[in-house]
Amino acid sequence: MRSTRRRSLALVIALITIMAINVTPVSALTLQRNWTAKIGAGAIYGKVNLKAYTDGSGQIRFNLKGLRRNATYAARIRGGTCADPGTVGSKTFYLRTTSTGTVLVTMPLLPWEMQSIWPQARKANFIVRMASGSNIRCGQFRFPKATRVVISTLSISLPVIRGSNSYPKCRVAMYSPAVAQPREPGYTFIYAHARRGMFLPLLTKFKASGAAGLIGRVVKVYTSDNYVSYYKIVSAKRTQDSFGGAYTLDRERLRLQTSTGPNYTYPKLIADAVRYKTLKSTKAASQPTPRPVSC
Repeated sequence: MRSTRRRSLALVIALITIMAINVTPVSALTLQRNWTAKIGAGAIYGKVNLKAYTDGSGQIRFNLKGLRRNATYAARIRGGTCADPGTVGSKTFYLRTTSTGTVLVTMPLLPWEMQSIWPQARKANFIVRMASGSNIRCGQFRFPKATRVVISTLSISLPVIRGSNSYPKCRVAMYSPAVAQPREPGYTFIYAHARRGMFLPLLTKFKASGAAGLIGRVVKVYTSDNYVSYYKIVSAKRTQDSFGGAYTLDRERLRLQTSTGPNYTYPKLIADAVRYKTLKSTKAASQPTPRPVSC
């Protein structure tokens, strides 16, 4: 009898152990990007936060105030600006305000929903727009972006602006909006012409010493939220495929690119770097005034 009880007790313990193993939560989602939209000047009507995760899913959080009381607002994510709304990139989110005109709700976004949002999020501007009859509230999404790149040992210090499909500007570096930003998973891709006052020192040092002339050098990338990230260059090479691996990498990296010849037929010089620390900076250091010119 005692033996039977012991066996029964052992079976129960084993089942409890198996159940405990099965219900262990999965590891936390990895954040890909975090956007915030302030609604009204100075966020007088609150904020909307949009998150994208590396598994393709997302989340949107509405934390609003000062709206119509006991009213329903229809909210959508769109390309464009509040003055000139563009393509709709999301389903309609229906928000019911309280008796004091507030809304506090968080909604998950499935991968197929994020696939509709990302094309608008890659544009120069995208917004969240909410309407209840003629009462409309709107805000532009923003997120930390590269604003300055510095390699002190090569006398490089350039403002960074958003890149486009047109010929790159002079007197600035540019970031690719198709990939990541500093402190995000994936490649941050910053490029500039191999000209005096730009990325020419990268090419000059590579020609003189090969990859060894660049490996180990410290690169500082400042961002619009007034932080500076420190990177060390770990590899450098000439290549015809400067974006190779940039769309699939899930680890954080920085890639610098410049030209090796006068036109697109020449290979590009790329230098990959790994971040090792990030510090708080100042607005003056992080947000220089860019003065791009056509060249």
